[in-house]
Amino acid sequence: MRLTQQSLATTTLPAQLFKPTLILLAADEDLPKTSAAQQINRALQITYLSAQTLIVDKYSLLNLDKWVPTIVETTDYLAALRAVAVSLQQSHLFQARHYRLATQDKTQVYGILNITDDSFYDGGRYFTPAAAIKRAQEMVAQGADVLELGGQSTRKGYQELTAVEELARVIPVLKAIRPVIDIPIAVDTYKYEVVQGVLAAGADIINNVHALQDDPRILEAIAAVDAGLVIMHTQIGDHYSDLVQNIHDYFATAIDFAGQYGIQQQQIMIDVGLGSVYGKNYEQEYTLLRELDRFNDLGVATLIAPSRKGFIGTLLNLPVEERLVPTMAIFANSVGLDVNFMRAHDIAETRYTLGIIDKIKRSFSC
Repeated sequence: MRLTQQSLATTTLPAQLFKPTLILLAADEDLPKTSAAQQINRALQITYLSAQTLIVDKYSLLNLDKWVPTIVETTDYLAALRAVAVSLQQSHLFQARHYRLATQDKTQVYGILNITDDSFYDGGRYFTPAAAIKRAQEMVAQGADVLELGGQSTRKGYQELTAVEELARVIPVLKAIRPVIDIPIAVDTYKYEVVQGVLAAGADIINNVHALQDDPRILEAIAAVDAGLVIMHTQIGDHYSDLVQNIHDYFATAIDFAGQYGIQQQQIMIDVGLGSVYGKNYEQEYTLLRELDRFNDLGVATLIAPSRKGFIGTLLNLPVEERLVPTMAIFANSVGLDVNFMRAHDIAETRYTLGIIDKIKRSFSC
């Protein structure tokens, strides 16, 4: 027996079955109705939709050996389910140079370290190399899976640095932490000269907040060393004919464009770009947070970056220093919508929040 994943759009499901983590599988023969198959279906909470289609939560499938009793005999059906699980695991690895992050094993903490004097939350805190290096080590100890360095703020009204000035902020910290930190290091930049410099110094991921077409040399540099790429949606103004579909189309085009330069889908993660400076108004930001699972079909990793941002303060009338708990609420919602990376200032709190929600998502006891 062989099972292949199908689009959920091809079937009509009861409303209660619509979950971002559900997958539809089609068999090349009639699904079994034996007692062993019934045991498997109970353990994995599988529902047959027809003689040859079933629906299952991918996290029960990924933990198949945990939930299926050892007394169940190995059948063609169980072997087919296990093959799907292996395929899912392999297709959800994020690659950045020699690093492979299994996004289906857990939700990843993508830590922010701004080496700036004007970032909206932590500007000035880690402006000296010594302070930044100390904070980087703290973030890794607290559970960061990725560490991002930023030397150029892109907050509203930010001051543009030259590439030389930006490199002067980032390179000393990058060179100091690269030998002692064994997680991917990202750099938030949109300047080609900075990309060249930080990749040469050991950076693994480039987070480019500008459109890829602005400077394709950045893609060439990333592809040359098999680094990772964060594609963020950005535009001038907040007019859309269809907010979610327009952004989805933007990503599809950008992923294809990156592919033309040799960047594979496993090297890419996407970020919807929350913030008025990136072309979203207050209501649109919350709409995107509700619809994050709509981007899961693009075949790349997903990232969300709401940490302590202004739309939280607008809703709750809170200063930036008091937006930690609302940020964790957004992360919890995002994990439920199967977002892979949470871009965060507060590492320990994010790790605790994700740990709880990840456990809930992966629990299928009968």
